[in-house]
Amino acid sequence: MSAVQPSRNVLRAAWIMARAFTPHALFAPLALPWTLLSVIAGAVRRGLFLDRTRTGMVLLYRSDPLLDVFLVLPIMGVIFGISLTVPVLLFLLFPGLWTLLTILGVPVVLFLGAVFLLPRGGGAVSPFGAETPAGPRWELAGLAQLPGARLTGIQLARRVVSQVPPAGAVVGATAGTQALYRQYLRHGFHPGAKHRVYKVIGGPPRPTGPGES
Repeated sequence: MSAVQPSRNVLRAAWIMARAFTPHALFAPLALPWTLLSVIAGAVRRGLFLDRTRTGMVLLYRSDPLLDVFLVLPIMGVIFGISLTVPVLLFLLFPGLWTLLTILGVPVVLFLGAVFLLPRGGGAVSPFGAETPAGPRWELAGLAQLPGARLTGIQLARRVVSQVPPAGAVVGATAGTQALYRQYLRHGFHPGAKHRVYKVIGGPPRPTGPGES
């Protein structure tokens, strides 16, 4: 098994994530500002990984909430600055009703894009909860693949989890769907509340339940 290497291809990863979390390619651009936010923050921490076919991606990095704030806020500022500045410039250059409607529509578009990325079916926002054991915490997020790709995301995640975190690390994740939750359990993660899962690197394997083999 070849060693996985962090990727810097944030645009490709952001598109994979946006396309995976939206029902149609026409809606993917709505989610792109938010997926860029996640992917850039992960790439800065050398936690972005793409599979060799460039159809699957995953983020895995040491959890540090304070660092998250320092990384995310400037990126959010840039995204919102561009989103607001471009329509205003258009209005100044081409004043009219349609341009004004475009400006007013920007917050709506950003909101709709964020909705696509929210956890579904009562899933948790944070990957760590009361059931997560003590230890150095690593966050697994953004597991995604392009429509039509065959398990490239989950296979990449398996390789990354097995190679990157050190022994004793606690890898936490939140499954956005019931199907992904079952996939995590099938690959040795322990179940938690609200579709959370965790895995202790080098710890004892979780007993396989009925129908998970």
